[in-house]
Amino acid sequence: MKKLFLVGAVMCALVCLGAAQTNPERRVIEVTGSAERLVTPDEFTFKITLNERMENKQKVTIEQQEGLLRNELSALGVDVAKDLSIYDISSTYFRQKKVKDVLGTKDYRLKIRDLNRIARLQEIADRLNVARLDLIESEHSEITRLRRETKMDAIKAAKEKANYLLGSIGQRAGMAIYIKEEPDEQPRYLSNISSNTVANYQSNSRSSSSDSDDSLSFSEIKLRYVIVAKFEIE
Repeated sequence: MKKLFLVGAVMCALVCLGAAQTNPERRVIEVTGSAERLVTPDEFTFKITLNERMENKQKVTIEQQEGLLRNELSALGVDVAKDLSIYDISSTYFRQKKVKDVLGTKDYRLKIRDLNRIARLQEIADRLNVARLDLIESEHSEITRLRRETKMDAIKAAKEKANYLLGSIGQRAGMAIYIKEEPDEQPRYLSNISSNTVANYQSNSRSSSSDSDDSLSFSEIKLRYVIVAKFEIE
């Protein structure tokens, strides 16, 4: 019985030794690759505030101002049915009684899909005596595609780094056996666009909000991705 056990142990050891010889440990190189790009936004979301007011003892209603605003935006090339809406439910219409006048305020959300229309939008706001015009968000319409392309650039950078490091000793990178995207803590927005590109609009009713900053500005979107990869050494 002991002989059979000994023979079995020897055979097991031989099998393990043979497996180790036929499947040697992989020789790998681990590198990181990164890529980044700055993207100029092409979609802008504004908050527009209309105040009911008195002019020459005549009340200028929200409805009158909204009609004029819709006409002006349509002439600008904006699809008002699609890109102009109530800002939120709470801002549908609220009135505030002041002395003898009953005044109202209404907020709208407007999306502009062309940077070149922003200056003209500010002209419209000034001409219609809009209470406030605030830029609340800027984005790029193809941001998903740009993110994907930047990640692809990062993995290519990793492969290139592996090859030039191995090339210095006469070797090269082979098949990738591990790829991981690393979280990046870099700020998403960088590089403010100057006021020469986006003109400033200042409300004609600053007295109601003297501490507010009515200038319009936006930043380029920074995309940055880091990839950790392991390649076989050929």
